[in-house]
Amino acid sequence: MFRRASYFKLLSVVLLLAGSAPRASARQGAAPRLVEAVELQGNRRLRDEDVLYYAQTRPGDQFNQAQVERDLQAILALGFFEKTAARVATQVGPRGGVIVIFYVKELPIIRALEFKGLKSVAESDVLKAFRENRVGISKEAIYDPVKARHATRVIRELLAARGHPNATIEIEEEEVSPTSTGITFRVDEGERVRVVEVQFEGNRAFSDRELRAHMKYVREAGLISRFQGTDILDRRKLDEDLRLVTFYMRSKGYLQARTGEPRVEELGPRRTGFALPVPLISSVDDGLRVTVPVVEGRVYRVGDIKIEGNSIFPEKTIRAVIGLKPGDIADGERIGKVLYEELKKLYGSQGFIQYTAEPEPSFRDDHRDPNTGLVDFTITIDEGKQFTLRRLEFVGNTFTRDDVLRREMLLNEGDIFNQAAFELSILRLNQLGYFDPIDKEKDADYRTNEEEALVDANIKVTERGRQQISFNGGAGGTTGSFFGLEYSTNNLLGRGESLSFNLAAGNRQNSFVFSFTEPYIRNRPITAGFSLYAQSLKFFGEGTLISQNQEALAGLLGTLTGNLSVSEENLFTQKTAGLSLFASAPLSEFYRKRQFTQFSRLGLSYSLSRTSVEDPEVNQQNNAQTFIPVIYRQSNILTSRVTPTFVYDTRNGAVDPTMGRQLSISLGLAGLGGDVRTYQPSFSYSQFIPVRRKDSKNPEVFAFRVLAAHIGNMGVSSRVREAQANSLSFINGTPVYERFFLGDEYTIRGYNTRSISPIAPVDIYVTSRNVTVATNASGTPEAVTGLSQAFINQLVNLGTFTGASGANSVRVARTFTATGADTQLLGNFEYRIPLFGPVALAAFADIGAAFNLRRASDQSYSSNFLDDQPFLESSFGTGFNLNTLAVAANPQLARSGSGGLIIRDQALVTQEEYNNALRLGPVDPITGLPAGFQQIFLRGQAQTNTVVRLSESLFSGLKDYRASLGLELRVQVPVINVPFRLIYAYNPRARRGVYDPGIVFDERKSVFRFSIGRTF
Repeated sequence: MFRRASYFKLLSVVLLLAGSAPRASARQGAAPRLVEAVELQGNRRLRDEDVLYYAQTRPGDQFNQAQVERDLQAILALGFFEKTAARVATQVGPRGGVIVIFYVKELPIIRALEFKGLKSVAESDVLKAFRENRVGISKEAIYDPVKARHATRVIRELLAARGHPNATIEIEEEEVSPTSTGITFRVDEGERVRVVEVQFEGNRAFSDRELRAHMKYVREAGLISRFQGTDILDRRKLDEDLRLVTFYMRSKGYLQARTGEPRVEELGPRRTGFALPVPLISSVDDGLRVTVPVVEGRVYRVGDIKIEGNSIFPEKTIRAVIGLKPGDIADGERIGKVLYEELKKLYGSQGFIQYTAEPEPSFRDDHRDPNTGLVDFTITIDEGKQFTLRRLEFVGNTFTRDDVLRREMLLNEGDIFNQAAFELSILRLNQLGYFDPIDKEKDADYRTNEEEALVDANIKVTERGRQQISFNGGAGGTTGSFFGLEYSTNNLLGRGESLSFNLAAGNRQNSFVFSFTEPYIRNRPITAGFSLYAQSLKFFGEGTLISQNQEALAGLLGTLTGNLSVSEENLFTQKTAGLSLFASAPLSEFYRKRQFTQFSRLGLSYSLSRTSVEDPEVNQQNNAQTFIPVIYRQSNILTSRVTPTFVYDTRNGAVDPTMGRQLSISLGLAGLGGDVRTYQPSFSYSQFIPVRRKDSKNPEVFAFRVLAAHIGNMGVSSRVREAQANSLSFINGTPVYERFFLGDEYTIRGYNTRSISPIAPVDIYVTSRNVTVATNASGTPEAVTGLSQAFINQLVNLGTFTGASGANSVRVARTFTATGADTQLLGNFEYRIPLFGPVALAAFADIGAAFNLRRASDQSYSSNFLDDQPFLESSFGTGFNLNTLAVAANPQLARSGSGGLIIRDQALVTQEEYNNALRLGPVDPITGLPAGFQQIFLRGQAQTNTVVRLSESLFSGLKDYRASLGLELRVQVPVINVPFRLIYAYNPRARRGVYDPGIVFDERKSVFRFSIGRTF
């Protein structure tokens, strides 16, 4: 009873104090409560002091409930705790003060991160998107469910951009430990969805097809759009396309044209890509129809144009730049381009980089035509101040020296800031090839001081790998076994110098090339350098197959099976050694500095080389059984050539440019010393035009190259005349290896290497000497007895042949050979389409001709004299000898089964007489000849006389051009910086079958080829 009474008494006192405390405090100023302690509970990994450091409440402070709440928010802002599980509480301390307690629950660490069911997007791309969007989900990061939900939105956006807008994503958590967890994003991508129809409604002046043509990023499903990925509905890209469509309509005078909110409808499964079910390029996908409402308005013409605020340039100049006159269709795109691009460049060239312009249109009716309107423009120009370049800095050139970059700049610190010159300087830096492409918008940063009208410019560069070291080697049937080392650098010691050498050594080939280029001489843009080279190559000659050298034949056939054990004495040897010196300088060094002169270079090079082709050592034996006929022979031919050049180059890169042009003109003159006397003019022009996605890093590009060249002789030296008389190494005084042959992946892609060339008939005759009459066909000749000297003389004359002319001339054979042309014309045209990453597609058309501008004279050369029978048999086949030739010249003469001529009674027997005698008999059983008949053999020495009928060359006119059309799939390989190419070519002028007089062609109409490198 006492306890209950005491309890109620105490409770009433407490309630009284609680109700009267505020008033009492207000009246009496009661002492505030103090914070006795601040505690943290629920944390496992984090120390109390590390967390409470961010709380403002400290022991000994006056307790402030609002501050305590702010402290809780500061702790939660650290990102280590669950926000829904955190709270703050207070309790009475032992000294009557307040104890503040923060209750938290730590978020776990992500120890494992997985993506299940993700197929269309690589995990690396997802993690990259997480970083770019600052999602905060990664291994070893703090796991926050809010961030995880943000991550699912990012994944959905990536999948939608890949054609899976209906993807679903679930987050699965698996506890690894009390303080860590594993996160799995389980993805169901759903069916792929492609845009199969894009249509417009409300358009009258513009057709759907016309408007679709100006959409770049969202296209109807097709073969090209599949590879480009533009048949996927991406809302952001669609908005950009509709902006382009609006710009197009306004460029046609419909200044109030606009597009509405597009509607998207599902159409169900549709076959997209290729019409036939072909893997990779055809599939059945869910289709979408995108319908875009369009409001065209009416067309407007230009009324009055008023220009205000200009002082630097007169109104006449600005109107000339605008180019629109009253009454013209109001081209909104043109006006925007003039005001925001062309005039900005014009003012920027004078240092007014803060130029702005604001057009204010005023629309009114055209009383002459109710269907059109007039628009007046008031263009207000704010020219700003004229800025001076105070400081120019480069960022990222950790190896390349600053002066290497500064010398390419057309602006110096202290100059009026010329925006056009600055952009041209960026182009010059890109042409060096030392850096990744520099974007003038993204990689150039300006900081302006408006009060002093000064500008600081920073250019960010990313250096490319400057050094390349590679090893190569192998074993081949023609090259033998070899090992090679190649080293090159395009930026030696960061000074911009180029150095390279190539060394190859093997049992059949040895070569060495060393070159060095200095781009600046005495800090002037004069480039100079040199190149040294030497090569020795052993090879099977064209005459090996028609020789009787069994070892050489076995070696040649053995190359097909990889057997390289061939005696080197059976191989031809070509040796070349030479040097080249070159120098060039910008045209601006000699003439006024203009854009044309600054991008033009005059050059001069001098080369000196010595080339020889040596016969196989076995030919010195003068043995018909081992002799190998020679078709090309040179004996230390010295070529001394000087070549002046002119090059104009505005391409925006040394490798795979996307815009710009290059013009190259040269004239090679050989004859200042040496043995060769030739002139060789050449002309080349190439241009690269961005067509679509011009502002992107990889636009679609139309590129073309046209090339023309000619070679002619200015006389024939004694050394060349000697070589020309002994082989086909020179044609009318020009080296055959310098004449023009087309056909390969670098000229006309659908044809075999060097297959496009004039073809000349080759007639082969025989000259014989020291002819005797013998009873035997082989071995030491045994004289025939019982014949009169007059008859012997008759037989000797019968077997003495006089080559291509004379009393006894017989053509033994006619073949054909490609002789090259003295003139070439070539055109290469490409439309290059980047697909994805390093993969691109190019549609190409190649056309060209290798023809003779001058009619050439016939040439002849002869082999050495050798014993007739083995020599002629080795050249023309078994059984071919002087007797065969005699019968060929006198078809009425009879021959025995052993190949000899038949005589009787000191006279030659005709075939008719011989046949009658055989029929009437009797026949000698030993000789097989009719009684009284005798066989004799003409023996002696012979040589072949080859006449190349250059005057009768076939396919040597401009009308004999070839063409090739096709597609080329390219994969850029970054390490070697060249693309791998898979080429399909269709050749509409391919030659097939037999062409008069007996030339057989087997050129294919369509071919597939694999290659490495670039056509141009």
